Amino acid sequence: MTEHLLEIKIVQAGRATGQYFAVDSDTLRLEKVVYPGDSLPFDLGILPTALTSFNEPFAVLVLTSVSHPVHTEMESRLLGALQRNAEAPILLVTPVVDECAIQCLDELSENQRAEIVEILHRTYPGDWQWLTTADVEPILHVATLRYRQVQARGNHRQVDPAWKPLHLSRPAPSFAEVEHYTPAEYTFFELPYRFQHYVGEHLAPDERILYALRRPAMSSWRKRSWMKREPLQEGVLILTNQRLIHLAELVPPDSANVRYGFHTAVGVLERLVSISFSELKNGSLVLTTTWRAHDGDASIEWELPNEAEASLDELTSLLEKFIVDDSNACLLRRAGLPQPPDKLPPLTDTASSDPDSLLPVNEHFSAALTGSLHPDEKAFAWALLPEWVDRKKDARVLVVTNQRMFLLPSHSLDVSLGQIATLEYTGSILRSSLTLNYFDDGKLKHNEIFFPYPAQDAFRNCFESVRRCMAMVPLSLWERG
Repeated sequence: MTEHLLEIKIVQAGRATGQYFAVDSDTLRLEKVVYPGDSLPFDLGILPTALTSFNEPFAVLVLTSVSHPVHTEMESRLLGALQRNAEAPILLVTPVVDECAIQCLDELSENQRAEIVEILHRTYPGDWQWLTTADVEPILHVATLRYRQVQARGNHRQVDPAWKPLHLSRPAPSFAEVEHYTPAEYTFFELPYRFQHYVGEHLAPDERILYALRRPAMSSWRKRSWMKREPLQEGVLILTNQRLIHLAELVPPDSANVRYGFHTAVGVLERLVSISFSELKNGSLVLTTTWRAHDGDASIEWELPNEAEASLDELTSLLEKFIVDDSNACLLRRAGLPQPPDKLPPLTDTASSDPDSLLPVNEHFSAALTGSLHPDEKAFAWALLPEWVDRKKDARVLVVTNQRMFLLPSHSLDVSLGQIATLEYTGSILRSSLTLNYFDDGKLKHNEIFFPYPAQDAFRNCFESVRRCMAMVPLSLWERG
């Protein structure tokens, strides 16, 4: 049975909790112990990303053996709900990280059920009905839609991404549907919020989610370091109609809920050559996808637990539809070229507080760019690598065109789009970089460009521009120059 996961926020602790503050990066100090007025066998929370018909967040009962401080956010497993008449149900959840918590509503004893209903009767007398997850999920779909519509009105957004359903439709095909959304798109709000943030921020408006496969944190059976298996952080595979995204956390959020960022490896579907998955000796699985560039093919490997085999079967059956045996066949281009700017935005240095100080830099590199472009070449994006990023080198600018990626002024990097097999991007307060995996003279090379984290908007724009342009390069133009 598929789990339904929700991001919950605690608004009232049921039992005594400790209140702490950080002394330093390694130490927490107990400030006080908070005792609730009434002791409860559960914590009270809300589901912020779903609204009732009164535009209020859904109330949640968090069933767990320990209480959690107010404002705690947690990924939770939906068990079911309690509903009185036709009112909005009160959701029942348990924290995913609580290994001793019950996994389904059937594990809740009759005594526990009676105690919960008795507590609810004190404030809300009436006939309470128990709902299963199957009963609750359609209600949450409507509530999630209501939340997105309220957010859209509040932000005055004119265009919503194609991967976010704006109108409630059944997640199964029907002749009556004007626009069909995939089941994966309906599970968007079941991802942990930090993964939702990535998807919401970085998927293009014209992308559609076709499949999403989550991977828990686990130990690798392929990679070992000094007598032990390397840890693999929690991640998710996201197949869209334009690319396959391998997304993994660099470091899990700490006790202060600091999110340290993600690493992504991306293959453009027009370059997909083959897909396979194999079973390791311990039973874990490895998905291998191969991506074509001029002069060679490069692979991306993604390790998963063995219970993901059925999901991998579904994913590979979808991926196989994108493979074209005839390299000269007329391909459907699923991504269009980025909108070419009339004028590139000014280069910025995150360490500078005086925009005027960058005027000479912009003038210098604008002239250098004009002199570097071919007659039929158009620049789509650029980003500044200031001198202080690498004191051994002068300031440089990464440029993306409809033909290549290169560094100004020395062209120490100059790679045609046909040479690139796959892309990687790391956006993190710890380490941020953009990596090209490309072929040069038949050899696979990796060029990792490190950049300051506050400058990630400009470099993310370069990353998105190059992966869209890669999809548009005809096979006959893969030759350099």
